[in-house]
Amino acid sequence: MSIMVVEVLSEGLIFGADRNITTTFPDGSTAQNYNEAKVLRWPTNDVLFGFVGAARINNMPVEEWLESIRGEFKNIVGLENIANELKERVQRQRMIDECGGSPNPLIIHIGGFEKKGGYWVPYVWHIRNVYNLGKFNYLDFRKEFICNEEIWNYFKDIDLSEIQQVLKVLAKQFNPFWFHQGLDLGTFNVLQTSIKEAFKHLCNNHPNHAVPTTIEEWEKHVRMQVLMYGSYYQAFYQQGGQYVGGGADVLSSKWPS
Repeated sequence: MSIMVVEVLSEGLIFGADRNITTTFPDGSTAQNYNEAKVLRWPTNDVLFGFVGAARINNMPVEEWLESIRGEFKNIVGLENIANELKERVQRQRMIDECGGSPNPLIIHIGGFEKKGGYWVPYVWHIRNVYNLGKFNYLDFRKEFICNEEIWNYFKDIDLSEIQQVLKVLAKQFNPFWFHQGLDLGTFNVLQTSIKEAFKHLCNNHPNHAVPTTIEEWEKHVRMQVLMYGSYYQAFYQQGGQYVGGGADVLSSKWPS
């Protein structure tokens, strides 16, 4: 379980996630550890990877499993090809891991920039076996994984030359374009909206706060959202039920010039 935040800005692309990994034991009890990252640069430094859900593939942490196959992806060109090949690898390995048992939900994002019609534009590929992500729970998850690109469902009617300008307007309203994945999005989205409104007010009324203008400044706000949700679980849930927390990892990829 966890929370993952993806934000797309005129300055670049940001992935952020908490560090909690929940282990469920045969007797139904649970434990949390906070030693594994869920956002990485993989398979190359200009590609962002992030996930929520099942945290073990081939009996290894996801980060370790990805490292074991990194070399096999070094000659794959294009985010779509990387995402589709990774989907096939994940599908095969999870079928082995679950060994006829019930599936566990897993959502992966692969993000970066590529040329489209002569312009650098962002892409976020979505690999998942979750077919219906509700406000509070994963409502429909299966053994079969699917892979599709997410951003262009929203930007398909916008001229490529104006994508950055549209994103800049959203950011000025302190409402950058985003995806959220994880547990109880109904609660997270309410808290996240409140945080953004609070900072919007600060930027308008406090001399030491301004609307971010760099990807590094926006990273701080993504980190704040993730840490806020971890604090919520720490305050309201007992040990064993604190499914989000342990800090925040945030990575970004700058918009190519």
